[in-house]
Amino acid sequence: MDFDLTDDQRALQLAARTWFAHNWDVGRLRQVLDGDPLPDLRKPLGEMGFLGVLADGGSVLDLALIAQEAGRVLAPAPLIGTAGRAALLLAGSENTALRARLTSGEVAVAVLDGHFSLVPDGALVLVSGTSEVCLDLTAAQQLLVLTGPAEAPSLVLVSRGAGVVDVTRTPLDVSRDLGTVVLTDAPGTVLLAGSSVSQLWDHARLVASVLLAAEDLGTIERALELTVAYANERQTFGRSIGSYQAVKHACVDSYVNQELLRSLVWLSAWTADADPGNLPLHASAARALASTAVETVTESLIQIHGGIGFTWEHDAHLYWRRAKVDRMLLGGVAEHRDRVARLALASVAG
Repeated sequence: MDFDLTDDQRALQLAARTWFAHNWDVGRLRQVLDGDPLPDLRKPLGEMGFLGVLADGGSVLDLALIAQEAGRVLAPAPLIGTAGRAALLLAGSENTALRARLTSGEVAVAVLDGHFSLVPDGALVLVSGTSEVCLDLTAAQQLLVLTGPAEAPSLVLVSRGAGVVDVTRTPLDVSRDLGTVVLTDAPGTVLLAGSSVSQLWDHARLVASVLLAAEDLGTIERALELTVAYANERQTFGRSIGSYQAVKHACVDSYVNQELLRSLVWLSAWTADADPGNLPLHASAARALASTAVETVTESLIQIHGGIGFTWEHDAHLYWRRAKVDRMLLGGVAEHRDRVARLALASVAG
């Protein structure tokens, strides 16, 4: 069995790396820290075809490779929520027009996790509830919500301009468009209803977890590159600090985390397409490892840079911010560790 990428996938990853290198720079996040709005990359990403990978017959692994390159440069690319999760949810509905506009970058759609209720109101439904911290929120014109009783849930589309929709921006990581939403009798349209909706929702959420792990893999790669480069450059007592054992061990630990996560990301992305029955285990394993690995590697980035690594002027804290926030997204690390433990124990017992 071949566990490597195909030539086409390597070409796609190189194209993504080249595009992000020419269209985004980590330094732009400093302007956002100073109060500028977060740039919207939807249209150019849509023109490149990156938002429509899954809609055009590509694999989750293809999209994960693009997400990895976005993570390297901390780009505010709506790949997890838009190109991944929202595209999969809309694929199960008959709203092909909205899906086409989403993948082209013409419209922004956010997927809301949280607790929501609905009340029928003629041809529409009225949705109320509060979301968790969600991705791609501030720019979103449309919101996708799972609501209704557990035995017969509904996938509902809520327009940002309809009803009472209160959005609160979460500025913990300026490289992500994060926030929470409160809906109060907001009119919505039911796209799908029935027991199959929960399965579709859960699958799309697991795919989003894989893509989040892929972005963290890219962040780890770049943080390790910066760490090793500085360790070779910085001199103390006539030697590069990279020659000291403590620094070597920290760099090697980061490299091990990187390669372990790479294997899990590729496996879970492949599983999403070829073996969906094992996706809950593999996706949660990748997500749990990504959360701890990206935190460890970005902390080493700061520590090995010494005093300058702790300064506002250095980029190290931008990578560390990304790591801290990603631990909380899509259920957080505790939820995914719990799922891995339960599924592993169940397989042993069975």
